[in-house]
Amino acid sequence: MDLTKTFSAFSAGKSWHDKVLEADKIWAQVKEILNREAQTLPKTPRRPDVRMIIENISGHDQIFKNPGDHSGSKEELIPAAGDKKAAMVMVKGETLAEQYKNAQTIYERYDMGTKGLSDTFVADMKAGKLSDLLAEAYGPAPFAPQAEKLVDVAWKSADGSEENIIPVKGSAAAFGARAATEETVFLAKFHIFVKGTGTTAELVESDGMAIAVSEDWKTKAETTRPIVPSVAATYYGEHFAKIPQAVIHPDGMLKEILIQTPRPPTPPKDPATPKP
Repeated sequence: MDLTKTFSAFSAGKSWHDKVLEADKIWAQVKEILNREAQTLPKTPRRPDVRMIIENISGHDQIFKNPGDHSGSKEELIPAAGDKKAAMVMVKGETLAEQYKNAQTIYERYDMGTKGLSDTFVADMKAGKLSDLLAEAYGPAPFAPQAEKLVDVAWKSADGSEENIIPVKGSAAAFGARAATEETVFLAKFHIFVKGTGTTAELVESDGMAIAVSEDWKTKAETTRPIVPSVAATYYGEHFAKIPQAVIHPDGMLKEILIQTPRPPTPPKDPATPKP
């Protein structure tokens, strides 16, 4: 069995500080040059996730905690009356196909199409019996408007494979995916060269770092989040290859922006005029 040995380059009392670049500052530079050129980054379609919309027709309020704990352990209350009495459920799965299968399993196991947000489902969720299937559960939300947002989705992965998601809609529950959203994202490529003894400097091969930009719908404040390319490829599928690129100097300064522009369609050739 091979063992890896690690040898520190620093003696006791010295510390190593990794270089950290701030995505906010990189985006500020990208935005500045785009504004100067009166340009905007083209939006990139992002893969939707499979979700379930489950109406509470139990006759009483349902209370539970979001398995994803995104609400800070605050309990979710889904009322039995009013125009918002449905729970939104996100299922686990690395691919759309896996998510769809897990949603179908839950839907059929609890006969959600007719029973909706049942006591049995809520009890099993609280007991952790669905932890391998459920990612999040929250609400309340209006059932019909949310169910109507589920559409047929044909999504191509980065490897060219295609997944087709057809929504399933019952009287008290539905599951499927929404249309892909358009997201502002660019791929930061960091140009670092290494030169050997008497050799030409070679550019380090790197996929860089994808940086997604979000805007708060209310305040319009922008935030950035870095996404490693291997994960970004799952988010953007076949569109990953067309994400705009920003070439960044190792000190964090923007060098250039590369945006692929679609070629205009080639006009059809005029049919040859027959000779008299």
